[in-house]
Amino acid sequence: IESYDFVRDFVGTVAAAGCEVFIVHARNAWLQGLSPKENREIPPLRYELVAQLKRDFPQLTIAVNGGLKSPDEIAGQLERVDGVMVGREAYHEPWSMAQWDSRFFGAADPAASREQVEEAWLAYLDRVHATGRSWAHAMRHALGLWNGTPGARRWRQVWSDHRLKALPPREVAVRATAARLGHGGAGQ
Repeated sequence: IESYDFVRDFVGTVAAAGCEVFIVHARNAWLQGLSPKENREIPPLRYELVAQLKRDFPQLTIAVNGGLKSPDEIAGQLERVDGVMVGREAYHEPWSMAQWDSRFFGAADPAASREQVEEAWLAYLDRVHATGRSWAHAMRHALGLWNGTPGARRWRQVWSDHRLKALPPREVAVRATAARLGHGGAGQ
């Protein structure tokens, strides 16, 4: 949609029906000619359009989505709109959010280290495993925890090894940590 007027009128119509919160993606998806991956990269991000919506509808809660990765980018958007939605970055780089509570909400950060996050996640996986359900489905959401650190790939490989999915998660964690630190891996 290239016309701001169309977007403004659409939001106005939906707001008149009672909707008070809008999460607006700043990038148009092209329905023909681009793959999903290309749609995340090629069409330009139009943050100004979202900011203009907030100026035109100050009574509404307007949040922006699309391409935001760093805390500084998020802070810049929060000067213009009410909120941000962080998708892929949160999934692929979960540790990037570790200091967001203190920066954006004035609250204590939930963990001081990746090890603390991993231990909390393991406690959750233990509870899942104790019910007889597979912990592997839950673990896939934490595979980015060590991204950007030495051994992260080996750590992910151990957690993703289908041969280990019947083991208790703590046993897999020992192997994954050993692999990350360069002391072994899935088969050891």
